[in-house]
Amino acid sequence: MHRCMGTKTISLENSAYSRLKAVKRPGESFSDAVNRVLGANEPSFLDFKDMLNSGAAERLAQTIARMKVEDIRAQRTRAGSKR
Repeated sequence: MHRCMGTKTISLENSAYSRLKAVKRPGESFSDAVNRVLGANEPSFLDFKDMLNSGAAERLAQTIARMKVEDIRAQRTRAGSKR
């Protein structure tokens, strides 16, 4: 898993967005869905969640969510310091 990845805003036609949303799994981000559909080099957490018991899977999902929030805060801090 990469941490502190950059983000990009893209435009999609409504039909493309609808197709992407249709293949997005519950709990999966749009980035995860794109990487899964396009064959990303790294596996998604969702590829392994059924291998864990529910308690471990939930704790791992919470940790990943916390890491994403921390990464967003760090990106905003870095962006603010560049001004």
